[in-house]
Amino acid sequence: MFVNAIQSSRNSIFPIIQTITKNGHYVNRNVAGTGFFIDDKGHFVTALHVVGQIGHPDFSFGSLGNVPYANFNGIQPEEIVEVGRIPKMDLFIGRLTTTKLKPLKVVATNPPEGRSIVFGGYPFPNITKLASGGLNFYTVRQYWQSTMIMDYLLLSHFNKALPYNGFLVDKRAIPGMSGGPALDLNGQVVGMCTAQITRAAKDKVPNINGVCLDAKSLYLGINTILSKVGNLAKI
Repeated sequence: MFVNAIQSSRNSIFPIIQTITKNGHYVNRNVAGTGFFIDDKGHFVTALHVVGQIGHPDFSFGSLGNVPYANFNGIQPEEIVEVGRIPKMDLFIGRLTTTKLKPLKVVATNPPEGRSIVFGGYPFPNITKLASGGLNFYTVRQYWQSTMIMDYLLLSHFNKALPYNGFLVDKRAIPGMSGGPALDLNGQVVGMCTAQITRAAKDKVPNINGVCLDAKSLYLGINTILSKVGNLAKI
């Protein structure tokens, strides 16, 4: 069912690598979330909360491309350059040059409720050290989560920290998928995975749903950011 979507998009998504330092000394390196490319100029999209600490002296964010690295020793991620952000959409656009990938098409209109979709991303892996001193990135693998669009709504009605239009899906989103694309059967982007919410009375078992920024909002946000910097993308 999702063969076309996965095969056509698997070379367009990548794990966002966070490197943590303290007083200039290396502390840790991990996967912060997922990004995907939107044009041939190296622009990519992710959720703002994935790279929210970009610019902080103790945090840097970069890319190794979309292929897992079994031996990370001596290889440094290409550092992300910020292009723009819209906090109220949890939307961030960055640029990469040496590790840029094939762009995906973002549709401008929302598909109907009930549409089958698939998330692409990189769930948080356990990254261990090698005896050589490098890092074992073999566990950094692409993951695909099938689901469906259940309901469109203004998400702030459920959580004031999510002040944007989006849709719920019938499954919870896996941590690490944030910033990854929601794809239709043709491999077109119909949303961006951002969060999950809980809907339940205090004494009831919670019903947890994944949340996406919807296609219409994503398309508008991308063009708003790129038009401000004079790099309007053909998406």
